[in-house]
Amino acid sequence: MIPFDGQFAQNYVYPFAFGAYNAEDAPPGYAKNTNAFEILADLSPAFQARLTTMDPRHRKPYDAMLAHPRRPRITDASKATSAAVQAMPRSPQPNQHFGWICLDSANNRLIVSFRGTEYFRDWLDDFDFAPAPYSPIPGRGTVHQGFLIVYEAVRESVRATLSTLIACKAAGLKEILITGHSLGGALCALSALDILNDLAGNLAPIVYTWAEPRVGHPDFVHFFDTRVNICYRMVNLWDVVPHLPPVLALYEHEGSSLHIDSGFTLDIVHNHVLVTGYAPGIAKWNQDHPAKLTRLGVAPQFPLVGKSA
Repeated sequence: MIPFDGQFAQNYVYPFAFGAYNAEDAPPGYAKNTNAFEILADLSPAFQARLTTMDPRHRKPYDAMLAHPRRPRITDASKATSAAVQAMPRSPQPNQHFGWICLDSANNRLIVSFRGTEYFRDWLDDFDFAPAPYSPIPGRGTVHQGFLIVYEAVRESVRATLSTLIACKAAGLKEILITGHSLGGALCALSALDILNDLAGNLAPIVYTWAEPRVGHPDFVHFFDTRVNICYRMVNLWDVVPHLPPVLALYEHEGSSLHIDSGFTLDIVHNHVLVTGYAPGIAKWNQDHPAKLTRLGVAPQFPLVGKSA
């Protein structure tokens, strides 16, 4: 197993996860349509017609994504409360922006960064656990149907952009980093196998997620774990979302969990969003686990990773 890199998570990965929420500006250091390209949801009549045939509960994650504004609303602790989020207006028009694909030429790396939704309670209410076959690669397990609908909405956009970038830069590219927060974390798991199956089979995969819910049943998780060597899920100890869907519904986590502690609060929004649930938590983890001591193999005071979350 490749060791978890806390400094890499905090200083390199986190800005992409947070930047995925901003449709107006590319992540820091990148320029739109130069080395940063939008992940766009399918709003075609054909896809929308397909959605009308589905149980409304299965569409709730997708509907919550479309309702999100084109810029992040939670940018500091004062806005990271359940009451503040409930008072925030939804987007009057569907927000087609679901994240960014960036080209880091200096490190010969592609980055796929998915956003989630600050209105995550929209899909937690009356949350259902219905599974569906993993459609991108038939016969490779079952996954949560609501999360799969969201991925199917962006699949063609992701694959088209990656195909172009890989074709142009194939000789130099070495790895692909996939990251995302909340629902975006679920998209990481669903997209990684699809991308590695044919488009990026020669690139080393790195998956770092934040507040990711459980995505698949054991058959899907086993397939994922045999294909992706580096997968760390950052889990705030006080966040409820990584515990859904429940294990009683036979859902499991892929990869390895890394537990961080943002500080106890009863507010589920505060515990879940990036600026208060995860940025302070990963900073504290790095403070408690200096890179030098980690490299020297100094034994930690508690387990760092595991499958328990």
